[in-house]
Amino acid sequence: MIDAKNIKKQIFLMFLMVAFFGVFGPLTLEYFWCWYLLLVVVVFGFSLYLIYCCERFVVFFAAVLSTAIFTFPYIAGSLAYLIASDSFGRGDPRSVAIGIAPFTIVFLMFLVIFYSKASFFPFECVGNRVATRPKTVVNSKSYNLGLISGVSTLTGSMFLKAVGAETGGMVAIALCTGGSLILLFYFRDSIRGLRTLHIRERKMPTPYTFMQIDEIREARSRWWLGRLFKWMGSLRQSTGS
Repeated sequence: MIDAKNIKKQIFLMFLMVAFFGVFGPLTLEYFWCWYLLLVVVVFGFSLYLIYCCERFVVFFAAVLSTAIFTFPYIAGSLAYLIASDSFGRGDPRSVAIGIAPFTIVFLMFLVIFYSKASFFPFECVGNRVATRPKTVVNSKSYNLGLISGVSTLTGSMFLKAVGAETGGMVAIALCTGGSLILLFYFRDSIRGLRTLHIRERKMPTPYTFMQIDEIREARSRWWLGRLFKWMGSLRQSTGS
């Protein structure tokens, strides 16, 4: 259930995951830290939008779901590129191809699930308002994802030191890629459900929003950043008119 009590927690967890795991990229690439800082700034700004402005259920849910699924292929691809670079050199097409292989595998699996027929619709719709059913991605267990990921990363670093960087890196690539595929399978109904909502939404006069949108709006009116974004939005509308 997405409501005023957990909307901040979910999005800040998403931002912390991106900021934390983004560090585990291909550090040997030129301007890596510049791109990383740009990514953090963009994701932080988008996170503020999701917390204080966004009323579209599909956009909000897709952002959280994508972060959970595609974080680990990013780590796997970075490790694969670094290992391949030791053999073929940095920037070599073979190193790049090996580096993007984990992400490609996960993305192809995502497309297969996205365009396959749904067996369970995980959302409850009342007019243009949507809530998640019990079998959903967003529940109390999702709050433990960041802690589990952090512990897994620390454990992985100890494993690398124990068995060697190359062997440990290959095992980590397999685990991260396999973990993402497991997440895709677990979230398959939510992915298909979002596709269904998006198709329906294009035929509706107003987009789908949260079932608890009145409570969320009331909470945003109390938060000073929420009032600031609302004031900026009113200025843009008055300028456009």
